[in-house]
Amino acid sequence: GYHGAIVTWYDYRGSQYGIYTQRVDSLGNIKWTVDGELVCQAANGRWLPEIASDGYHGAIVTWYDLRNGSHHDIYAQRVDSLGVMKWIANGVAICQATGSQLRPEIVSDGYHGAVITWYDSRSGTADIYAQRVDSLGVVKWIADGVAVCQAANTQGLPQIVSDGYHGAVITWEDLRGGTYYDIYTQRVDSLGNAKWT
Repeated sequence: GYHGAIVTWYDYRGSQYGIYTQRVDSLGNIKWTVDGELVCQAANGRWLPEIASDGYHGAIVTWYDLRNGSHHDIYAQRVDSLGVMKWIANGVAICQATGSQLRPEIVSDGYHGAVITWYDSRSGTADIYAQRVDSLGVVKWIADGVAVCQAANTQGLPQIVSDGYHGAVITWEDLRGGTYYDIYTQRVDSLGNAKWT
């Protein structure tokens, strides 16, 4: 929003992976702490962060991690334009359901929050879920997210864009046909309701 960018990455400094972020201005100058601001350093590892604007010159970062020791969960953190973390230390829980939740993707909800999607093995095979989080770090839909797709076999690798109405359109690869992956999509409104078939 000021002609620069905020970037995020996972980083093996010390003894385990952590999530970091950095802001760079339009001239390529680093604006925050050298080598980035620490977003999350909870126990065990954190991987593959994704990022969206918070609409206030900051960002919301999401990732999956193994802090509970038995399966991966989804977390998020908001960082302001000065590099200050705005939510609880090491991020708010987006989903802590049984089984593993992996590869979150994120888009702004247009209200300084975000909609996050991921694939989720709570039922034994991978399905697609989503959750909305507001500017204060409060999840807005049902605990552990709404089911976007629970078709037979495996759904994975979701992608997400805004629907322009504070919800999102989510697409994914899908093995419900049993032989080859096909592509499906669903719109989720601002209340977490699926709008298409």
